[in-house]
Order: sequence, then C-alpha cells, then structure tokens
Amino acid sequence: MMTPLIAELSPLFWPFFTLAVGIISVLGMIIGLRMNAFLAMVIAAILVSLMVDGSAGSRLEAVATEFGKSAGGIGIVIAMAAIIGKCMLDSGAADRIVRWAVGITGEKQASVGLMASGFLLAIPVFFDTVFYLLVPLARSLFKRTGKNYLRYLMAIATGGAITHTLVPPTPGPLLVSANLGVDVGMMMIIGTMVALPSAVIGLIFSIYVDSKLPVPMRSLGPGDDQQTPVSEDKLPSLFVSLLPVALPVLLIGAGTLAMTRADNEDRAKITINDVTDYSLLANKFTDAEDGTPLAKILASPKLSDADRMLLKTEATTDEEKEAVAGALNTLINDPKLYDKDVFLGVPLSGAATNLLASNQLRIKPVDRRRMNRSILEDVMPETIAKHDWDSPARKFANSWSFWSNPNFALLLAALIAMATLKQVRGLSLAQLANDVEESLMSGGVIILITAAGGAFGAMLQAANIGPAIETVFAGSQSQGGISLLLLGFVISAVLKIAQGSSTVAMIIASAMMAAIINNSPPNFHLVYIATAVGSGSLFGSWMNDSGFWVFAKMGGLTESETLKSWTPALIVLALSGLFFSILFSQLLPLV
Repeated sequence: MMTPLIAELSPLFWPFFTLAVGIISVLGMIIGLRMNAFLAMVIAAILVSLMVDGSAGSRLEAVATEFGKSAGGIGIVIAMAAIIGKCMLDSGAADRIVRWAVGITGEKQASVGLMASGFLLAIPVFFDTVFYLLVPLARSLFKRTGKNYLRYLMAIATGGAITHTLVPPTPGPLLVSANLGVDVGMMMIIGTMVALPSAVIGLIFSIYVDSKLPVPMRSLGPGDDQQTPVSEDKLPSLFVSLLPVALPVLLIGAGTLAMTRADNEDRAKITINDVTDYSLLANKFTDAEDGTPLAKILASPKLSDADRMLLKTEATTDEEKEAVAGALNTLINDPKLYDKDVFLGVPLSGAATNLLASNQLRIKPVDRRRMNRSILEDVMPETIAKHDWDSPARKFANSWSFWSNPNFALLLAALIAMATLKQVRGLSLAQLANDVEESLMSGGVIILITAAGGAFGAMLQAANIGPAIETVFAGSQSQGGISLLLLGFVISAVLKIAQGSSTVAMIIASAMMAAIINNSPPNFHLVYIATAVGSGSLFGSWMNDSGFWVFAKMGGLTESETLKSWTPALIVLALSGLFFSILFSQLLPLV
C-alpha cells in the first residue's frame, strides 16, 4: 500500500508507479518467465491491488469480485462461441460458407471479404461477438488455401475494431457523441467515413505482417480440427451453414435498432405541461436551504446564473414556461446531479434507484436523462408530473431484449450448429456430447484468461491512474484546430494503455475534451474531436485489454505473436483514424 511519505511527495507518483509495476510484472511473468497467462494475470492483479489503499483482505476480495464480473460478462458468450466454432468446422458449415465467399471474391481477395464482414457486423454487435463468429471462417479458409492464417484473423479484427470505436450505436461512440454534444446521425456518417479508409489501411498492414510473421493454425483444444473433412456433396446447405453466424447478428442487431428507436423518443424531456405548478416551483427554489436536495439541484454547474434566476421566478406566459422547462431539461443532463449524502432522506422511485445502481460511467445518455428526471420528480412530486416511459416503442424494445441478449442469441446459434453437426456426421447423442465437452474445455481456458485480464484492468483503474492522467492533462490549453484533435487522441491513447478498456478511455477523454473546449469550439465540427478520441482508444492494446486475449486465444496465437500482430495493427488503425479525422476536418469542416 502507498506510504504517507510517497503520497506527500507527489499525488501523481504512486498511480504511475503502480501502472509501471503492473506492466513490468505482466510482461515479465508471461514473456520472461514463460508463466501461464492466467496465473500471470491473477498474480499481477493481486500485486497491483495491494498497492491500492485499503486492507490487504479487502483488496484480494476486490480482485475476486472483478474476476467474477468479467467472467459473468463473457463466460456464456465464449462458451457458446467455442461450441459454434468447433461444430461449424467439424460439420463442414464453415467450409461451405468459405467456398461460397471465395466464389464471389476469389481466393486472393478472401481477406477483403472477412474485413468487410467484420466492419459491418461490428456496428450493431460487439466486437468480441463478431470475432467469435467469424474465426471459424478464417480457420476453414486456411484449411482450403494452406496460407495467410494470420492475415485472415487480422482482417476480421481490423474491420471489427475500427467500427466498434467510431460508429454508433456501439456504446463507446454513442457516449462520446453525447459528451461532446454531437448528433448521433452525424457521428454515424463521419465515423464511417473515417473508419472505412482506416480499415483498408489496416488490411494492407495485415498483409504485410502476415508476410513477415507467418503463424500456423494451431489446435484450440482437445479434439480440435481432428475430424476428417466432409466431402463436398455432403456439406450442409448454405442457408443452414450461415444460420449460426447470421442468426445472432440478426437478433442482436434487431434489438439494438429497437432500443435505439425507443431511445430517440426522449420520453424524459420536460415539457411546459409537465410542470404542474410554476408558482410553487419558484417558491421551492427560492426557499431552498444549503445542504438540501433543492439547493444541490440549483447549484448544478450545468445551469447558468440566468437559468437559476428563471427557476426562482414564477413563469406566467408560455414563453417564460418554455424557458423554465429548458432550464430543467439542462438539469437532467447533469451526470453529477445526484449526491447520496444530500438526497439521503428522499424516497426514490424504482426507476431512479435501478439506474443509480448501474455503472454511471457507461450509462447511456437517455438513461441518465430518465434517471435525473425521476430524481426531480421524487424531490418535487407536487410540481413535476411523472413521465410516461413505457411507450409502444419502448415496450417493443423491452420485449425484444430477451431475444437480442447475446447470451441467448449465441445459445440458439450453438444449438443449431450442434444439430447440423449431428445430422451431417450421423453422430449419436453421446458422441455429440463428447464433441461439445471437448470444445468447452478450450473455451474454459479462454474464459479464465480473459476474466483474469479483466480483473487486472479493474485493479489498474482502482489505482486511480485515470484521475492522475486527467490531472496531467487538466491544465492543457490549446489554440484550437488540429492541436485539439491531437490532444483528444493522446488523452484517449494514454487512458487506453493505462487501464485497457477502449470504452472507458473514450468516455473519460471525451468528457475531458468537452471541458477543455468549453465555450470555445474549434473551426470545424466537434464530430472530428469525437473520431480522434475514438481512434486514440485503439492505441496500445496489450494484456490488460480483453480484446487482446480474445484475439490471442480464439485465434490460437501466443502472447508474443499477439503483441507483434494485434497490438501494432490497432496502432495503425488508431493513427489512420487520427489522420483521416484531421484530413476531413480541414477538407469538410461542416461549420
């Protein structure tokens, strides 16, 4: 734990020293001592946790808790993906898809098809899921061609990673656009414009790396790739072969679209009719005493002095009421509206309580608005009417959420892949169960390593590295223009290297850039700040990033091979994204 002397010397020294210890320990154990990745990550997580304030026992509990959270988030998905992959390969389904794709693109352009698939599928679906679903195609393609295995893996990764960080409705870009006040539609258009040429450059780089670092396709576990090939006349149909890949994408994508449509309604917005008594509202704010919820609400930094005067003055005309409603709508955007100590005596509704319990850093803008609207309703029930959240679009989105859940969608896909394997190979139920068990053995190892990486990243976050980085850049002032794009990129990249999560890096960096820009925007649209931040969040992916382990273990690569392929590929994508953000900001400023 941190000693008082070191803490007094510099509040920034210990977080960065902890980061250095984490990096050195992980790389030293895995590469230097050749230690199993799972053990190395757990030991490193414990080591970093002991350098954080708190008792040793509580810090060890934190490691176990974060490991459980990470495993809970990816465990079922990885297990189902392992089953899907083995069943598609053994049944010939992957071979059927590859034969069809090669017939369209040609063998030399097969990697283009994989890159394009990853690019498109990662817009509505998380990158990890896309990679799980497309890896069997890369393996089958290698069996057909006998070469370029690493190129095929990297093609999927470059296509999927770039849209994952630049194109909504993926959560990261969605929250970045909200922090910077960028329209989601604009973020989708410009994000795609920046992502597409970046993905092409990433593919070219993948071809280069593959030529310099030929990687064999290795077995992923017991029984993997040991089945004799299925003759062409017995291969499953293209429709049946595509189902395990297409069905999860369709289900998850439909759920994403339904939720996006419901979110766009903005049911939390306060209208002039939602304020039931303007006189009472003004009196409540006028009489608010220090330390009360109303005083905390009135002190929100989101409000201007003019807004505060509006709320304290009784509105009588429609124009005045619109102004008051506008000030209240400004309030419900405040990420720090709620204070547990101040609101202690306020009985909160279920909507507010449930949303407050969620991860506040990653909460969607529409959910934050709903949460804050509910808080205002609970604090002032006599003056602000309860909002109707359950519109037809919201009810449909909620009803579809079961079917679009990635765990359920991949479970269905796994069952279809199993049925296909049983039919094609004529397996008994016992033989099928044995095949599934073999695939789960390899999947279990991947789950352990990925969850340990998540715990390690969480411990780095707990070491207050993020706030330390914020402090370093907090005083950054810029003359605007290209320097702002560079600053946003650098902040995001440093955060990514420090704690591993692209989403967290994007959110924190975009919030910092919004504060730095404040009321002095650059001479181009803020969407380019958003794409620069998103690009920076790809830079420096290493062993504290779950994507690193997904690529390594699902692809059958060693840690060293992943550091030589995946890590530089994402650096190329990041720099390409920055370049095109700068280029388009000058050629197409949109202001």
